[in-house]
Amino acid sequence: MIWVNFWTLNAGLGPEKIAEVAAKLMEKGLFPPKDMKILGWYICPGGRGVTITESEAASGEGAFENWVMWVKQLPGLFANYEVLPAISAEKAISIVLK
Repeated sequence: MIWVNFWTLNAGLGPEKIAEVAAKLMEKGLFPPKDMKILGWYICPGGRGVTITESEAASGEGAFENWVMWVKQLPGLFANYEVLPAISAEKAISIVLK
């Protein structure tokens, strides 16, 4: 299952603090979570970003664990966080045209 995560960082937190937490999670092997593969991880000026992940599970448990991991490490990190399951456009078109 592909998961697309749209997020906005809390503007009240300094970018250095956020970067330190991200580096710490990666150094410890906690990010990405063991059952998730990062297909894309992007941030834009202003703190808006998107993470695209893939997991074998369709339940969304890994996506939830990913969010919990970040907010436990840095409470208030996200001003907004949205996770959506995604399929390829080709698959969507074939479903619609059935």
